[in-house]
Amino acid sequence: MKKLVEVAICYDFDGTLAAGNMQEYGFLKRLNISPKEFWAKSDAMAAKYNADNNLCYMKCMLEEAKARKQAFKREDFVDCGKDVTFFEGVEEWFERINAYALSKGILLSHYIISSGLEEIVEGTKIAKHFKKLYASTFIYNEYGEAEWPARIVNYTDKTQYLFRINK
Repeated sequence: MKKLVEVAICYDFDGTLAAGNMQEYGFLKRLNISPKEFWAKSDAMAAKYNADNNLCYMKCMLEEAKARKQAFKREDFVDCGKDVTFFEGVEEWFERINAYALSKGILLSHYIISSGLEEIVEGTKIAKHFKKLYASTFIYNEYGEAEWPARIVNYTDKTQYLFRINK
């Protein structure tokens, strides 16, 4: 029996697999905030403090939830993933490409490398297809509530994760 060649496919998420940003599907809708208002606030914070955009959007998420007296737990973010809709063909892509690759002697592994939230990706219909998710995530307090970023994945960090996958 011929040994299979291992190949990894790495995906971004927002604007690649799903239109827009993942926060816009469940999180912002649950808090009744328009995406335009939220991203303007996040971008203004990043500009004002010359800060990382990802840290600022995560801080804004926490502030907006707190202002509305809605603590978000890990499972709440995961639940927001159920609301994400994908570009046409994405949901069927993984099984189709895996079968095709296998017919050519290739074993595929799929990875997410995203500035979005790992928790939201975990709740999506396609999460089961990924070997590993590399995305931003929160620290949760003793009550299970998100309180601070644990990890961010920004544009330059993405290359670090490609290196990890290669190893």
